[in-house]
Amino acid sequence: MKKNTGYLLSLCIAAVTGVLVLQLYWIRSYYEVNKATFEKEVNLAMEDAVKKEFDIRCDSIEQHVYKMLLDTNEIALTWRYDQKHKAPMFTVSNKHDLKQSNSFRTDSLLQVPTSATDLVFKQKLARHFARQIRNDDLMGHFVLFYTQNLGKFITDETNKYDFDTTRLRPVLKQLLADRDIHMPFTFYLRIKDSTVNKSHLSPSLTAKYPVISKAFITYKKSKTDHYVRALFEAPSPYIWSHMGLLFAGSVFLIGGVAFSMFYLLRSLFQEKKISAIKNDFISNITHEFKTPIATVSAAVEALTSFDVLDDREKTQRYLHHSKNELNRLATLVDKVLNISLYENQQFDIRPEELNVDEMINAILNESSLVVTKPVKFNYMNNSGVATIFADKVYFQHTISNVIDNSIKYSDKQAEITVDCKLRPGHFVIAVKDKGAGISTEHLPYIFEKFYRVPSKQHHIKGHGLGLSYVKSIIEKHHGWCKMESEFGKGSTLYLAWPL
Repeated sequence: MKKNTGYLLSLCIAAVTGVLVLQLYWIRSYYEVNKATFEKEVNLAMEDAVKKEFDIRCDSIEQHVYKMLLDTNEIALTWRYDQKHKAPMFTVSNKHDLKQSNSFRTDSLLQVPTSATDLVFKQKLARHFARQIRNDDLMGHFVLFYTQNLGKFITDETNKYDFDTTRLRPVLKQLLADRDIHMPFTFYLRIKDSTVNKSHLSPSLTAKYPVISKAFITYKKSKTDHYVRALFEAPSPYIWSHMGLLFAGSVFLIGGVAFSMFYLLRSLFQEKKISAIKNDFISNITHEFKTPIATVSAAVEALTSFDVLDDREKTQRYLHHSKNELNRLATLVDKVLNISLYENQQFDIRPEELNVDEMINAILNESSLVVTKPVKFNYMNNSGVATIFADKVYFQHTISNVIDNSIKYSDKQAEITVDCKLRPGHFVIAVKDKGAGISTEHLPYIFEKFYRVPSKQHHIKGHGLGLSYVKSIIEKHHGWCKMESEFGKGSTLYLAWPL
């Protein structure tokens, strides 16, 4: 049995450990997947943010170029229809130097008006030309000098609206929020960088910022800050927010398996303990049964085999011994049967009004007649309560069992004190002895069925039924019982009966 228990315990521990390791591996793998997803989303957001920041710059410059083209003090816009190429022809001239001009055709749907001073058309033409400069020139990262003043103006505007992280930050923050990423970040600007790897970054930087985006070109006009990256600290909040349900489920599963294994092992060891206690009980009860049976058998054999019937005195003595032993055997059988009923709560009580002093004094007098050692009883009732409602038979059984235990575990001369006290809602009978006492580690188990406190006093007979029997009766009456004891100095058992 002990060997099988060891195997089962090892198997349970291995199973729980296996589930725990598997769950931890699964959580770690899912963590890495979410971390990789986070890095991918950050790179996509950063790429879009850099593009959008550049678009914002181009939009601003386009708007300023549009206004410049409409400024008649700086630029002259003229148009005509080119018969050779069958398309509109437009000319941009420097108002300060008309020799500086540039003509171009357009494939747009702009229709050349008959009037050379059509203001609405001029606005459309300026808008179209400014958009063309944006899409063809600025987006290509160069500036064409259509005229000297226009080229210089565009150059000044591109320098004015150069790359700026102040403009990039809100754009990136919004794009990250669209991806459900709400984490602080900082920018890392460098003159030179690699857009394909980050192995050249310093270990101190990567240690502080585990997630670093790819490097993106800023097209900054100055000699610095040509590349930009976004730096993020450990993305644990993002990852746990996305795997919170999985993590909670894993913890619940691990906890459930661990609890199930713990409960299984606890039940197993409890059953093993009960089995050992029952075996001890069977050994003790068998001895108890054998003694009266052997005594009665010897008496019957003497009556039938040795002509004892002719001796009236011996006959009466043998019959008296047989009767006492049979009564003892019957009492023992009743205890065994009754304790099963009490354990299953299959008995009914019939409370009636009892005179406490009369009942307890009668029990003490009866106990003093059957004891085999000198006993001194001290009885006190200072509670002011004369009667309680309880089942008469079970009340007697309860007090008798407690008194018997006190006498049994006392020294050669026993002194038992029965003190009745009043507690809120209860009449408490305290039975105190000066016997062997019970050590602290055994006190929680004394009311368990079949439990006996280990003792060197092997001559003390018992079956571990008495206090379990007492507890069942008290609880059936809706009362409570409690034991206080100090090893070597005695014990006090409190029996509380509801008023």
